[in-house]
Amino acid sequence: MNAESVGTRATVLIPARNEAASIVRCLEQVLAQDLPLEELEVVVVDGSSTDGTADLARSVLEGSGVGGWTVVTNPGGATPSNLNAGLRHVTSEVVCRVDARSLIPTGYVRRCVEILSSRPEVAVVGGAQVAVARSSSANDLGIARALNNRLAMGLARYRRGAASGPSDTVYLGAFRTAELRAVGGWDLRLATNQDFDLNRRMTATGMVWFEEGIDVGYLPRESIARLFSQYRRFGRWKAAYWALSGERPRPRQIVLLALPAGAAIGAAVGLRRRPGVTAAFGLAALAGVELAAGTTPRRVGPGAHLVAVLAIVAVGGGWWSGAVEGLVAERFRRPGRLGDG
Repeated sequence: MNAESVGTRATVLIPARNEAASIVRCLEQVLAQDLPLEELEVVVVDGSSTDGTADLARSVLEGSGVGGWTVVTNPGGATPSNLNAGLRHVTSEVVCRVDARSLIPTGYVRRCVEILSSRPEVAVVGGAQVAVARSSSANDLGIARALNNRLAMGLARYRRGAASGPSDTVYLGAFRTAELRAVGGWDLRLATNQDFDLNRRMTATGMVWFEEGIDVGYLPRESIARLFSQYRRFGRWKAAYWALSGERPRPRQIVLLALPAGAAIGAAVGLRRRPGVTAAFGLAALAGVELAAGTTPRRVGPGAHLVAVLAIVAVGGGWWSGAVEGLVAERFRRPGRLGDG
């Protein structure tokens, strides 16, 4: 840890585990904020990385000019554990949660601080998530395009972008440190979906506010297979959250679950004796969704469009299979326990 943080206005809290490919770019964006760097504190929590993530973070932060910084080691920590470990080191009145794969815009921290400072009725503020292609390859462009598709991603406000206003959740989120500590921080039982859960609990303090214009870049998984695994995990932990909270899927989540399966099932009803045509019809329906609701990046070649269609299938199929698997697991699990990651 460097010199003690004195007088900082906001802390950027970053959990990281084996993020050597992303952490430098993430921190460079943090250091490019348009408020004086001496007013900024940075806390990186390393959950037992084996790829040198912590050393890379230190090399970027040393001599950076920020008002304070520390790289915390949290052996074996999952994301909520890393976040809570870092929260204990925060000295500012406002904390902005940032992921190692995220790229915050220049005015992000300042705008979050302004809203939380001037609007006591707001407990959480955040913006939209925009997938950023890692390269100009058809694979990377297609995956980014799929993750920016408002229909394929279930119409979540933070996914599709919208006018400023109250929301059920936002990407990442900024909080008043005292209020965040008062609700107990992130739930250690939820290895995934802990942000949505926290936002729900924070509504006891105030509203969750989506702010237009503070779009945060996100570096996606690098392959269709990894994307499927990621969303399968999301689905399992969403089921665990439903079991924990007693909530049920929201309409927009049902859209995400139904999209890839619905096209194939709808085709099968009318074309049940022609499986090849059924598959082609289902893919054509998904291609229509991809073309109709595709956003950034707009101009891509046919290869990227094909990858985007496959990525939509991976997202919805992974989420669907994980949610069903999780619901079955929770049905037979002893009370008080949650599913494995």
